[in-house]
Amino acid sequence: MKWGPPVNLRQIEVFRAIMLTGGISDAARFLGVSQPNVSRLIRHTEDRLGIKLFERIKGRLYPTAEALTLYEEVEKAYLGVRLVHDMAQDLALSRTGRLRLVCSPSLGLTMVPNAITAFRAERPGLRIGLEILPQPALLERVLTHQADLGLSMFPSDHPNLHVETLCRGRLVCVLPAGHVLAAKDVVTPSDIAGHTLISYDRDTQQGQLIDQAFAATGVPRDIAIEVRFGHTACAMVQAGAGVALVDEFSVTGGIFPSLTIRPFQPAQWFELSIVRDRLRPLSKAADGFGAELRRIAAAMPTVVA
Repeated sequence: MKWGPPVNLRQIEVFRAIMLTGGISDAARFLGVSQPNVSRLIRHTEDRLGIKLFERIKGRLYPTAEALTLYEEVEKAYLGVRLVHDMAQDLALSRTGRLRLVCSPSLGLTMVPNAITAFRAERPGLRIGLEILPQPALLERVLTHQADLGLSMFPSDHPNLHVETLCRGRLVCVLPAGHVLAAKDVVTPSDIAGHTLISYDRDTQQGQLIDQAFAATGVPRDIAIEVRFGHTACAMVQAGAGVALVDEFSVTGGIFPSLTIRPFQPAQWFELSIVRDRLRPLSKAADGFGAELRRIAAAMPTVVA
């Protein structure tokens, strides 16, 4: 048997066209080339492989057993090429791949789940990982490239981070239904004095903001129950344990419909921001998800006036 160098992609393409169409002239039309070119290339392929690929019987080409075996492998190769093409196209449209997200706990209740649901509706092949983390761990994930995007309630001045503010949310007072403070339009630190207060740990950024508000009015913050997350405080209020001060993102989306929400004064604000590594380009998926977050943030209703 005569062995030659491997055949090239053009020769494989011609061989496949003949197998699909059943003839030289039809293969030439299929490929958009002249019939003599197809004849020459298939003869050259047979010579290189050292095997006969087709028998001509009564003016028609019939594949040999060797050609049928070879065709099975050629089709596998073409399937692989199509898969690569489709994958590249899907990546370009951000329909597949992986997107790694981190967010502050309050934002993981409604906003981020809603954004993920809407974003994946047109990208069912996209795998999304979501971690709910406190601020230091959130920033660390982005900086160490363990997350593509972060969604935070607090600013960061790290030189390697790009922070894009989407909207603001304020500190609110959360009350059980029928509570005496529900009659007030605005709740202040002096109003809360004497009531069972559920509040953030003092070592959290939320707790520090609340401390500033109480200190500005000269009222001590007497915490009865300390929590780390806003939704935990809301659940405690719902259970009748007391009143709470939380960020308004913890009560958006109607998760706690029985609770009464009032603005808190002096006002303390949280800045909802997209956080990313400024030194790394965003993937198509991350860029598209950022756009979805902007859309949702722009349409978010405020829970208090």
